[in-house]
Amino acid sequence: MRFHLEILALFLALIAGCAGSMSLSPESPGHITADDSDSGAGFSWDSTQPDSISCKLRDQFDPPAEYKWYPDILETNKVVVEQMYLTSTNGNQIFADVHRPKWASADMPCSALVLVPGGTQKGEVWHVPWRRSGSNHWAAAGFIVMDFDFQGRGKSEGVEDYYGPTHREDLKTVIEYCASRPDVLPGGVGLVSSSFGVTVCSCTLGAYPDLPARFFIDLEGAQNRQVATQFDDPTWIGYWGGHPTSDDAFWDEREAITYQPFITAAYIRVQSDTDHAFDYFYVDHAIQMCNAAFLGSSPYVQMNHNPPNQLLDELYEETYQYEDLDIIDESLFMYVIEASVSEF
Repeated sequence: MRFHLEILALFLALIAGCAGSMSLSPESPGHITADDSDSGAGFSWDSTQPDSISCKLRDQFDPPAEYKWYPDILETNKVVVEQMYLTSTNGNQIFADVHRPKWASADMPCSALVLVPGGTQKGEVWHVPWRRSGSNHWAAAGFIVMDFDFQGRGKSEGVEDYYGPTHREDLKTVIEYCASRPDVLPGGVGLVSSSFGVTVCSCTLGAYPDLPARFFIDLEGAQNRQVATQFDDPTWIGYWGGHPTSDDAFWDEREAITYQPFITAAYIRVQSDTDHAFDYFYVDHAIQMCNAAFLGSSPYVQMNHNPPNQLLDELYEETYQYEDLDIIDESLFMYVIEASVSEF
């Protein structure tokens, strides 16, 4: 990544200083109505539902020679939000939001992001009012951004699968649809996950290495069943539908570290020194995920702004650079900006 740390610090300061004054209220075509609720970032679903969309990849195309996309983090764009249903491979309907700059089109395409929530949350968690970097922030910077509800959650059909094989198919469908849009630049979609979301992202990218995903940014995800359940803590087992680590049939399909060596996208881990889930210094999961990608098929691996493409040693974990948990949301914004303009 080629941004100098001085420029990064300036960008972070600008974003932090302007966060309160940025106007990110999306304009709403079609099927969205404004309301004052906290869910849906100020929008609610009306009675006119959109048609189902079956995913079909478009042919690659080259934008006009004089056109060059770049993220605009200093001057925000007007954001438009579209809502739709995509058809997953089992025929069930997945509800999705598309956040995009108003000007995005086939003549002026831009980079794209697919966002995956943590826990068993719905896609709307990426555009709740308290979030300091999310769907509307990246759309205002010039990205096409998709967040969505996995089957069994929110407005989607089906039953909860706790990031298992069915949810892998959901994510595959969303990534393929996003890459197929004419307002998205060719070359692959960026993938961003939070916490438990790493499970479905690593498993999907590993199971389908030919997916059009260019980079995967993982925000403090659990690498295996022990960390995901906080070593069989009953409360955390409950988050996974009551499945303890002894349930091999369940967990063999849901450990990110198993699939991590097979991902072919660039892998960037964002990790604080005080992990959000453990609430103390715990970074073993970050180091293990980076090493699995580095020793596997990923063309580029980096933890925070430490030197990329190196094997990390847990014996020296305290010497590596970590993000500040208090501002990790803003840091995540900049990691996406950097990845979008980097060559891997």
